[in-house]
Amino acid sequence: MKTTLSTFLAFVLLLSSCTSHPDKKFKKFTLQGKINGQDSGIVVLTYWSDTDRINDTVKIKKGKFIFTGKIFEPTEADLTDGKDLELAMVFLEPRRMKITIFKNKPLETKMSGSKTQTEFTLLNKIEKPIYERFLLLKEQRHNFNDSIKNSKAGPVKLLLEKKAEETDSLLSQTLKELDPIELKFVLENPKSYVTPLYLRMLEAREVISLDSAKTIFNGLDNSIKKSRYGKIFIKNIRKKENIRIGNQAPDFKATDLNQQTLTLSQFKGKSVVLLDFWASWCVPCRQSIPHVKMIFEKYHSKGLEVIAVSVDEDRKAWIEAVKQDNTDMWYHILIADKWPNGPITADDIYQNYYYKGIPEQFLIDKNGKIIDRIGGYSKENEVSLDRQLSQLLDN
Repeated sequence: MKTTLSTFLAFVLLLSSCTSHPDKKFKKFTLQGKINGQDSGIVVLTYWSDTDRINDTVKIKKGKFIFTGKIFEPTEADLTDGKDLELAMVFLEPRRMKITIFKNKPLETKMSGSKTQTEFTLLNKIEKPIYERFLLLKEQRHNFNDSIKNSKAGPVKLLLEKKAEETDSLLSQTLKELDPIELKFVLENPKSYVTPLYLRMLEAREVISLDSAKTIFNGLDNSIKKSRYGKIFIKNIRKKENIRIGNQAPDFKATDLNQQTLTLSQFKGKSVVLLDFWASWCVPCRQSIPHVKMIFEKYHSKGLEVIAVSVDEDRKAWIEAVKQDNTDMWYHILIADKWPNGPITADDIYQNYYYKGIPEQFLIDKNGKIIDRIGGYSKENEVSLDRQLSQLLDN
């Protein structure tokens, strides 16, 4: 997974089904670009124009390229090489803009003509030293993973595992250094289109409470609250309030891998349900599967059902992972029936559930009430889930 700044923002810019804006006037933008270190090839520009996700491709000619399109407000966009290399993340505005990209150095991007991009760049400049340290630590962690895989059991492997844990701690500490910087930006920039993105990240990282995030949001300029990003924020707040522990779990309707219709309400009064959000590419998700198999074998006859909710964008990879892991004994659905390219409908689980990351599990009792949310994979989480299932089903 890429670990640049846009990767972090990607987590909070998930596919959305925001209402269209027929009252908005779309205006033309032009992005004239230069890429240092590459004379030919292609550049792909991905952005949202109202509810449409646009993927525009142009050729590089003598290190230069140009994009045109229509948007009605400042909009986040990603520039890539058409494969897996990220070139830059920027904010487009409906006007003429210029950009200079330095290949393999997305944080060095220079852009003019976009006020929102200038705000974003100034924040990036403050955070850059922290991100650079984070990326170095991330590379160290990756190297430790490789070494651990290639080491036999013994003192050397134990030492490597200890070093890896210490690096994880440093990674976490480094990210926390971003919190006061981003909170200060949010509080001081109520008219910036960048603000709702960082406000969402601060709340998601639990730097601020859900109620505090709502209070800050209510103080933003009306243009920001009514923007696409503002509407996504409001939607996510609603979804988070839906899934508070003690609330009735929102119903949903989906088509499972066997092409059968599945609803949560069909289990009410009959079964305890474990909703397990995962993806084929998620290593911790796959690591958690043996334990889910164990509890399913132990408790299925007593009333436990498991519904695995995949966020995979590659349907073939999703199906292949189910086969590889031999988990077809429980239900498998996508987070939305037409995920990721089709419209999100009112029945899709995506519409009413918020997940911070994957793996994430929701434990729902026979009355349909959410009694726990379990984030991440750890032995402690497994023990907690075992204890709760025993209380619910062993008696």
